[in-house]
Amino acid sequence: MLRVIRKADILLFCVLLLSAGLSAGLFAMRAAASGATVVVTLDGGTYGSYSLKEDREIEVVNDAGTNVVCIENGSVYMKYSDCHNQVCVEHAPISRSGESIICLPHRVVVQIEGGKEADVDAVAK
Repeated sequence: MLRVIRKADILLFCVLLLSAGLSAGLFAMRAAASGATVVVTLDGGTYGSYSLKEDREIEVVNDAGTNVVCIENGSVYMKYSDCHNQVCVEHAPISRSGESIICLPHRVVVQIEGGKEADVDAVAK
């Protein structure tokens, strides 16, 4: 049995491909616009608040140890920590609202705040 590709099949494929491309583009623009602020918390109190758009390194020092938070190219990651387990250093860079990196031994939390999707997660009636 021979299956022939018709013009309607090609048109459907092109429409699906175009809608997938537009959806991906909108998702990327939304992700880039979100998360304008990096908030670093130490022992439950705010250590500092920094723009996600400015590249910088923040050294967080307390009696538990030292952490270095690095903001680069619109994302943030833990560059260095002298804690024993290194989970925070191995964590992937974060760039969207609500994402966080936590160093439990040093009680350091790095979280991205701001952007539209951080306001409401869900609405229940």
